[in-house]
Amino acid sequence: MAATNPAFDHLQQIPLYVPGKPIQEVQREMGLTRIVKLASNENPWGPTEAVKARLIEAIRGSTTEGVGLYPVSDGFYLRQAIARRKGVEVGQVILGNGSAEIIEMAAKAALLDGGSAIVPKHSFAIGAIAAQTAGGRVIETPATATEVDVEGILRAVQPDTRMVYLANANNPTGVRVNKDAVAHLVRILREDILLVVDQAYAEYEAPGAFPDAAAFLPERDKLIVLHTFSKIHALAGLRIGYGLGSLALLAMLERVRSPFNTNHLAQIAAEVAIQDEAFEAFCREKNTEAREAFGAEGEKHRCKVTGDAGNFLLMETIFPAPEFFKDLLQHGVIVRPMHGYGLPQHLRVSLGKPEDMAAFWKATGPLLDNHGCGCC
Repeated sequence: MAATNPAFDHLQQIPLYVPGKPIQEVQREMGLTRIVKLASNENPWGPTEAVKARLIEAIRGSTTEGVGLYPVSDGFYLRQAIARRKGVEVGQVILGNGSAEIIEMAAKAALLDGGSAIVPKHSFAIGAIAAQTAGGRVIETPATATEVDVEGILRAVQPDTRMVYLANANNPTGVRVNKDAVAHLVRILREDILLVVDQAYAEYEAPGAFPDAAAFLPERDKLIVLHTFSKIHALAGLRIGYGLGSLALLAMLERVRSPFNTNHLAQIAAEVAIQDEAFEAFCREKNTEAREAFGAEGEKHRCKVTGDAGNFLLMETIFPAPEFFKDLLQHGVIVRPMHGYGLPQHLRVSLGKPEDMAAFWKATGPLLDNHGCGCC
């Protein structure tokens, strides 16, 4: 019988975060050489040559930088570059080991003395996991694969509610909450509740078209807006993200930020990336092309696809998604089954390069044609 530790029994209630299957693991298990990974919403078009050159320079080292020296603990120079780009003060920017770490910081700060956190159903898993690991109670509010109920969030608020997490656009559903709904939530939500708006995929939409919650920072002290360099900036392997908030809020979050939480290579790569608006525009264009092509090919196979934001799509099948996932693995294609998100017949598919999407449809098309899909 396996030994148990009663002191940690409460951790059994916290779900494990299950990442997308890595390429090396599929190669090892399947004995395949050609693998197409469309599981983790990574950007296949980067990083840029400018980012690579800056990283090589840093790795070679100097008297002021190199992997043998600690990084700038608060990431001042990157925060300064982000502040210039976003039109805020440096003190309104905080860095994290991916934006996921900032969600964890927010949960620690908000739920230090207990309380509840509101997380819509089918949301990015870290929102609920962070609240639970901070000692909070999670209130899951209604949502579907095509809609997030903002009024449901407001109705769910309890006297002990300390945090609300909203991913916009939401991963894995691709649902986007419009500007009026964001404004309503910002203005109606009780002032002492920390509102965390996760905008990891915002850069995939045209500037000015996205309902950016940062526009409401002057109206609400307890609002933090998250971005990441893992998606359009193509720095997922370096793990770095940032949050925007009021001076007072971020000064408090600094108390729960670990020292040196973002490494030197991540900071300098992101400093180059945040200034490259041309690369962002290129990736937006390629992403739009891939989304349109996916929709056209999906129609040929009578495939039901939802989600209109981000660099991924949600595909419904008539049979269990884990089975479809395993079938695709046999063909060297990695996608993400969504049963762990309460969507047992959905797959999330990242949008890759044309040759990657061609490989996906070569494997997927016959499966759909032979077995059917959610709209048949």
